[in-house]
Amino acid sequence: MLAFLFVDGLGLSHDPRSPLLRLNLPNLRALSGGFSGQSFSQASLAYRVLDARLGVEGLPQSGTGQTALLTGLNAAQILGYHQGPHPLSKLQILLRQDSIQIWAARQGLRILHANGYRQEYLGRVMGSRRNLLSAFGFAAKVAELELLPLDHPQALLPAFWPKPQAEGQRFARIAEEYDLTILENWALDYSAHRAQDKLEDRFIELDRFLDGFLNANPQATLVLTADHGNAEESWHTQHTYNPVPLVVYGPLANSVPAMNSLTSLVPWIKQQLA
Repeated sequence: MLAFLFVDGLGLSHDPRSPLLRLNLPNLRALSGGFSGQSFSQASLAYRVLDARLGVEGLPQSGTGQTALLTGLNAAQILGYHQGPHPLSKLQILLRQDSIQIWAARQGLRILHANGYRQEYLGRVMGSRRNLLSAFGFAAKVAELELLPLDHPQALLPAFWPKPQAEGQRFARIAEEYDLTILENWALDYSAHRAQDKLEDRFIELDRFLDGFLNANPQATLVLTADHGNAEESWHTQHTYNPVPLVVYGPLANSVPAMNSLTSLVPWIKQQLA
């Protein structure tokens, strides 16, 4: 069982101005070895540092970064540039063919896209001729996974958790019912772009969410990673060239090989779920 927590816009920085270093984030700090720039493994914990640039000039973006995470393919190299925020036609082809959601559905695995959506947003998504979803949402849709309304009993708030510990506990419990549970948290990237005065609150919420998950002592293995950096440099509103963290915590952590790119994750996930 894998509980995949995707955190949009979480990069690594050793700048003393970074919220990673200024804030009290005990759970994130413990899982990352103090936001280390070096990979390490220990009992029940594997930490890897992943390149988000993918060998392509320009600032990493969500569309290509998330597609690389979900398919294991270098989406930015295939396009020749970084693309965001929503996957357009060429990235949609990759997601339709090679996303972990498509693969898991074909394997007959139990998979949940746990994000809850507002009803009016779901109506816009279903009624639009162009894609309004992130790569995670689009991959779930084309894999014929249900896009859950917020009031669905298994839907989780994707961001702005009023009770983050309780939501983390729910994530842990729900993840034990599926082979793969995916939750896309976009609050850090959103706030880094549009509400920097709230960015510190978003980091603290994420840390408390993890506290709830970890204290639930789940059987599911936690996988936490990101598509590009952004929120770790709170003094500007742009994406960064920084690498991103990969945390694997739980029973499957001792099977994590050396990884150094966004494209490294999906091959390992497939090995664990096959």
